[in-house]
Amino acid sequence: MLDVGFSELLVFGIIALLVLGPEKLPEAIRSAAKWYSKFKRVINNVQNDIDRELRLSELRDQMQKEMQRIEELEQKMQTQMQELQQQSALAAEKEKQTTATESHSTCPSYHYVQFTVPAGYLPLAWLKKITHSHQELYQLPSELQNTLQLKVAV
Repeated sequence: MLDVGFSELLVFGIIALLVLGPEKLPEAIRSAAKWYSKFKRVINNVQNDIDRELRLSELRDQMQKEMQRIEELEQKMQTQMQELQQQSALAAEKEKQTTATESHSTCPSYHYVQFTVPAGYLPLAWLKKITHSHQELYQLPSELQNTLQLKVAV
């Protein structure tokens, strides 16, 4: 800290001995040492606080940089997710279109027509068997017991 050599300390000690005398010199040295140690502790605490603040500011800067990097990555991922969703939607539309065109071109379309067949057209034994099995599963209304409903493909 201070560039004080041995010769300067010797001169300072001789002056202190002449001014204070031999009785008060040891007490003055003790009090000077106490003040010096207190001063040194304060200086060390200030230096440690400054170093800690510098490290904290560096950490804050690093954290901000990392947060910016994370935000950029998040934006990139969101755009990629949107692109993937659009691609999957387009693929689903294309698949629907291809299946619709394939089904219209390869398979004949059937239109289902619902109508009732009078009981007189069906054999009586078969009709009794069918209506009996239906009655076991659920109770048929009285008007439906004599007729059956069939779906016929046209």
